[in-house]
Amino acid sequence: MGLPIFFILAVLLNCAYSGDVQDLKTKDLVHHQTVIGILGEEVYLHCLYTGESNIVLSSWNRFDSTNKAKKMAGYKPNGTPFSRENFDIPASNTNLTVKVNVTSFDQEGEYTCVFDSEEDGTKDTTFLSVIARPDVEVTSKKEVVNSTLYHAVTCSASGAKPKAVIRWEISGALPRDDIFSVNMINPVHPNGTTSSISVLRFPLIMNNESTVTCVVEHPAFTEPKRANIEVETFVSPVISMKTVFVQEGGEDFQEVICTATGGRPHPNITWILPEFKDTPPVQRNVSKPDSVISSYRFPSDPYEGENISCVFSYMFLPFMNTRTSTLPIYYLSSLRLIELDYAINSENQTSLALVEGDTDITIRMDVLGNVPSYKIKCSREGQPLPEDVVGNNLFIRGPVELHFAGQFLCQASYRRHQVSLQFTIEVNPKVLLPVTFPPNVSVNLVENSDYIHIECLASNAVPAANVSWVLPQEINSTVQSENTHHNGSYSVRSVLTVPSCIARKYVIECIVDHPDFLEKERRQIALPVCAPPNITLQSDVEWDSGIAYAWLVCSVQSQTPAAAITWTVERDSIDISSSEFVMTQSEFQQSHVVVAQSVARIPIYSHAGCTVTCVVEHRGLEKPENKSIVLPFLGPSASRVFLGEERLDTDIWHAVCEYSGVNGVKPNISWVLPDEDTATQETPEFEYDGIKVEVKTIHEFELSQYEGKDLICLIQNKLGSDERRTIRVPKYSISSIEVLNETTLDRRSHGQNEHRLALQENLSNQKILLRAHGNAPSYKTTCYKEDGSAADTMDMALVFTDPVSEQDAGLYICHISYHHHMAKVLIRVDVTSEETQHMIFIIICFSSATAITLILIIVLVVLCKSGRSHTSQKVQKKNRTERESLAALMQDPRCPERPVIPGTAGPHYAELVHYSIVFDVKSTV
Repeated sequence: MGLPIFFILAVLLNCAYSGDVQDLKTKDLVHHQTVIGILGEEVYLHCLYTGESNIVLSSWNRFDSTNKAKKMAGYKPNGTPFSRENFDIPASNTNLTVKVNVTSFDQEGEYTCVFDSEEDGTKDTTFLSVIARPDVEVTSKKEVVNSTLYHAVTCSASGAKPKAVIRWEISGALPRDDIFSVNMINPVHPNGTTSSISVLRFPLIMNNESTVTCVVEHPAFTEPKRANIEVETFVSPVISMKTVFVQEGGEDFQEVICTATGGRPHPNITWILPEFKDTPPVQRNVSKPDSVISSYRFPSDPYEGENISCVFSYMFLPFMNTRTSTLPIYYLSSLRLIELDYAINSENQTSLALVEGDTDITIRMDVLGNVPSYKIKCSREGQPLPEDVVGNNLFIRGPVELHFAGQFLCQASYRRHQVSLQFTIEVNPKVLLPVTFPPNVSVNLVENSDYIHIECLASNAVPAANVSWVLPQEINSTVQSENTHHNGSYSVRSVLTVPSCIARKYVIECIVDHPDFLEKERRQIALPVCAPPNITLQSDVEWDSGIAYAWLVCSVQSQTPAAAITWTVERDSIDISSSEFVMTQSEFQQSHVVVAQSVARIPIYSHAGCTVTCVVEHRGLEKPENKSIVLPFLGPSASRVFLGEERLDTDIWHAVCEYSGVNGVKPNISWVLPDEDTATQETPEFEYDGIKVEVKTIHEFELSQYEGKDLICLIQNKLGSDERRTIRVPKYSISSIEVLNETTLDRRSHGQNEHRLALQENLSNQKILLRAHGNAPSYKTTCYKEDGSAADTMDMALVFTDPVSEQDAGLYICHISYHHHMAKVLIRVDVTSEETQHMIFIIICFSSATAITLILIIVLVVLCKSGRSHTSQKVQKKNRTERESLAALMQDPRCPERPVIPGTAGPHYAELVHYSIVFDVKSTV
């Protein structure tokens, strides 16, 4: 019965194990079930064996048309790799990851990765799907449909597998259906690929976007591929028409120019012209990248008043614009005399009167009309004049003689247009007058440091001229005149003197009157304006006798004379007793420039925050000019006192008192020391920064002088305020010294204790650590041997840096001190070797074993004796004698005089005996 049960259980376990093994096989492979490869590129097939079996053969297999497995790549049983066709060598026999070059659609199909071990095999399949990436191309062309110009943009995605998807974007959005139309075809090729062709059409005039985007989506693209193409858009041109008068080769032309600028595409320009005359017009066309120009040049005379039109249009676009211009019609209405200086009277303006002997006569004429140009010719009594006609003026050089009088005719003409003027010239005999000579007028200007001298001279005149001045009343001036006579002529000299520096611009006139002058001769002189002074106000802070002063320098650079400088302070004037003013001597420089300086020295503590103004008065200023500066404001002050400790070997302490203030006054700092009535002055250290002052004083003392007492820093300034800062000098103590190593304590005479410890022989860098009990911030440790030789210390430790020997044994005295506080400790150092320690350990162990054995024997004997005590008195006596003998051997270690076992024990009582075994082991550091 038991055998069948065990058989059934084994079968169930085998089935469970087989299921686990099958699951394990499926889980032992890591691979991709489907892989996509792009034609013409490389793809990786991944298959990794993660099991624990020893793989002897692995390969990628593919079943051919006869359903026979064909090994593509892998590893043979001897470990040799192999590959064929487009497969590379796999990574290893357990990692069949392999690179495959996809060159044909025939490579699409299932591939099996197989791993064979000595026990079993593992395999799984991967499907390789082959796709083809399309070639994208975008082209554009123009088409004419129903007399309308269209753009046809073609986007093709050829040779794709699977079919590509094409869509269009205009400025990132889909094209509008009412403007754009899309045609799509998808021809299939024998090799299984498909070409997608999409044509986008739209009328040129309806599109205002220059970029069209074709978007192609395909699995071979990681993201949609975008192809842009620039297309022509319609932009309405800016058109203009103008007429320009042109002279060329002695002929006059009217050039009509029609221009279209900024249009896209360029429009066509056609003309509507009048009937051609004897001379046909000349056409000229110019095409530029941004404009098109067409022009016609018409002879002026034949085409006057004709209408010219230019038409801007497109062949296949519904756009047309016409501009028309009328060529000008010219005329001459009249020719007349102007500026009739020689007219006999105002009523008869065509009769001129000249004087015999006149020269350089100009007769001015004016032509009324709109002709672009004209010529004037004049004649006398039908004979051409030798005189020149320039522009509108007739020049008669002269001198004029009496026979020059007569009838004159002047004609102005422009081609077939003509107008004439008749006038009469009379020549009157010259009348001899008394001899007079006009003066020669000259004006000179001379400058010096303070004044300007203007000389007006009318020289060599007959009779003497009259010289006068016209000048503003507000100018302070003087005039000096003198007359001189030389060789029958007269000279008048008048000198006007004005200040050299004037704030405003003035113009004065020298007026010269003489009978030979038709009108008074006027000479104007502009007086030079005095340049405004250059005013600078500089400030600085200087300290004197512990007081901060504002050092203000007001400098004025000006033309002579020097400027006047005064000072004012906001709210009230500066107190002379607390402020100093210094006016420097004026310094003359070149070009009549002078520099004036004024210096103000003001204590800041009494004028903090006040506005100090430098007031400058000068002739070059219409009103006084101010330059102001605000004196610094006072700030807070702070002080502190603290203790600074020097090195322990100097025993010197520092009491430091620091003061910082922004009030323009340096205080006096002194120390009030304990048990002294007067303050002690120390040499201070101070530093200035503007009106800020920092003062520090240091008092040196020994700790023993003022330990536990107060030091007072007294801060006094000239403003009458005192400040006290107190600091207490700490009180320190050292009560005792503790040895941190494990020691035994021995008492010596005079109440001193001696710490005893042992050091290991031949061991270096051994330390005896100390600790001081006290409140000092730091300690100084000094150790020496009993014979007076110094010992090494480090921090608070006695250090044996060299290997310890018997010479290092002995008594050491260590002092720990802080300034005048000190404590000491005695340390007895023993030196033990490792062999001695082992021997002591053995002796202690042997002694302990012997003592324990002896105690056990004694206890057994005592128990046996006490059990038989009731037999007889003799036996009791004998036992008592034995216990007394034993008591002589064993004593209470705490009291040698007291026996452990009393002599009067009862017959039925066995006293409990206590034994103590003490192990005295010396410690080793």
